[in-house]
Amino acid sequence: MTKFITNTDWEELWAESEQNGQLSCQLKGFETIHQGKILDICHTYECWTELRSGLFIKIHEKEFINDLVWIRDNLDDTEFGLSFFLSGKVRIERHGLTDKTDEIVGRYYSECNCDIKETEWWKAGEKFSRIYLKIEPQQFFQSFGEEELEQIPIFLRQAVMNGKVQPYYQQGEITQQMWQVLCNILKCPYQSLMKRMYLESQAMELMTLYFQQFQEQEISNHNFPGKNLRDVERIYQAKEILLGNLENPPSLIELAQQVGINEFKLKRGFRQVFGTSAFKYLHNYRLEKAKQLLALGEMKVEEVAFRVGFDSRSYFALAFRKKFGLNPKQYFQDQKKSL
Repeated sequence: MTKFITNTDWEELWAESEQNGQLSCQLKGFETIHQGKILDICHTYECWTELRSGLFIKIHEKEFINDLVWIRDNLDDTEFGLSFFLSGKVRIERHGLTDKTDEIVGRYYSECNCDIKETEWWKAGEKFSRIYLKIEPQQFFQSFGEEELEQIPIFLRQAVMNGKVQPYYQQGEITQQMWQVLCNILKCPYQSLMKRMYLESQAMELMTLYFQQFQEQEISNHNFPGKNLRDVERIYQAKEILLGNLENPPSLIELAQQVGINEFKLKRGFRQVFGTSAFKYLHNYRLEKAKQLLALGEMKVEEVAFRVGFDSRSYFALAFRKKFGLNPKQYFQDQKKSL
């Protein structure tokens, strides 16, 4: 039997499990350990460790009792994460950001999922484990100089400079060097203060290996035009301009002029950074935004269509149905009934 839960359900089940003694919580200095059973959902083990200001590590294991669909719709965190998969598999769709992706052993992802709704599909009886690094950019990078910040990914640099974290997701392959560090973390031979210091050193090495791989993928491996992070930054600026002008976006030539890059670099670079063309990205964002507005129930379908930049209601309905499987009017009516 497949169960369906929301974040609110999860929080209530977690609290109830703690209250009835099925889930224990231990505080060991800088570590917080949760272990036990979440009612009829899963067996779980989580060990959170604060390593330094803005940097945390979590060793995380779960085994679900039933097949589960978990709808997570209140992700408002402003931190960045690196997640390394050690066993098991989960399928996740980050609505408006990615299609369904499989997260499996041997891979890792870098992410910032603020304001992104997720749907997760979990299989019963399969042990899932991972090591997760949580980074709060403004705290962690506060002592970095301007020249040093130029060497970190643009989405992190933006978060440090203006506190605005953009939704982001990218998968990578765990290298042999990364595996060695992950094994060191799991087999940490120390306790207390020395354990904290050791784990911090391993977390910093993982981040170093990630930054190195990111630069190789974004610049060398993909032959990004211009081969410098300034070009990547211009691509992100172009994305912001598009999303800020849903009703009347600039043409590709105008967009290239606004960010100071030629049209060829913009077209090729946008696809390499975001995995799709600029206007396909805009099209998908419009539909996700329309879905959010329809769910609020405060605007009519035609008003929503025009608000997100569709001049034709019939084209909007066709595009919405193609992406979400039902027409916007039906979705609007369904959401009103559920309110």
